[in-house]
Amino acid sequence: MPAAKMAPSLNQFRYFCAVAETGHFGRAARRLNMSQPPLSRQIGALEEDLGAELFERTPKGVLLTPAGRQFLAEARNILLLIEQARRNTSAAGRGDMGELTVGFTMCAAYSVVPILTRLYMAAFPKVTLRMRELMPNALERDLKEGVIDLAITYPGSEAPDLQTQALLREPLNVVLPHDHRLARARRLKISDLAGERFLIVPRDQAPSLHDSIVLRCQAAGFTPTIGLEVYLQQTIVNFVAEGLGVAFVPASMRRSQIKGAVFKQVPDPPMVDQVVVRMPVNRNPCIPGFLTTAAGLTAVRVQAKSAAADLQLRSSR
Repeated sequence: MPAAKMAPSLNQFRYFCAVAETGHFGRAARRLNMSQPPLSRQIGALEEDLGAELFERTPKGVLLTPAGRQFLAEARNILLLIEQARRNTSAAGRGDMGELTVGFTMCAAYSVVPILTRLYMAAFPKVTLRMRELMPNALERDLKEGVIDLAITYPGSEAPDLQTQALLREPLNVVLPHDHRLARARRLKISDLAGERFLIVPRDQAPSLHDSIVLRCQAAGFTPTIGLEVYLQQTIVNFVAEGLGVAFVPASMRRSQIKGAVFKQVPDPPMVDQVVVRMPVNRNPCIPGFLTTAAGLTAVRVQAKSAAADLQLRSSR
């Protein structure tokens, strides 16, 4: 039985291409930073393994045989594929390509998610990004089950297996029905809302948001009367527009532009935070790039807020 032939090595592919491109063993050896004898031996071994002569030797150098021309095309394709595989693997390791699934609350959809998505897609165009809008408690469940890689949500989970990164802090606005007695007030204080029926997110869905509203009302001298507990912020605004009560919602919900709802700012308002949450055991290489993008966006917002505060201070002097 004849001995099995060995497949050409990557070095042999490179050696062959160098000789073919220079047309000379000596020049190819210099390009490869090696001496000529071992290069000649490698090409001879390659021809023996292939069972075909790749070069016609002449006093001035070498010429490709028909078999050599065919092998050159194949060798170049193979080396190109290997280089692409190397680059792609390196890119996947850095998070420059791959897949990333991010869950987020509807509240975040009106504030930070659109711009963060745009910035990340611009920075990592080869990553397949999937965005999923979910309820806050579903976000934590899906994160722990590996359905999503990251969650943009309210703070509040004390689970030791989760890590959080601050993303956004924004004030809450009062939202009133358009025909409410306070809808046209030039200045509105939280204490003016005493006795009103509040629409609020259930505490088991978003404890930090719920508590922020209740504690701020109590600091203003009253405990809010809860009329309805509603899961989604947009639904809260819709219900307020129908005259079912008043509410505090994130200022970014103004973008919903729901007819019949009037938004009002108040001094020292309740605040709501958005954070990015991850499972440290999730080693998806795309995660660090997203977190870096989020940190950059947070830094820009902080600087802009500081600049606006300085401008307001100077104008008040």
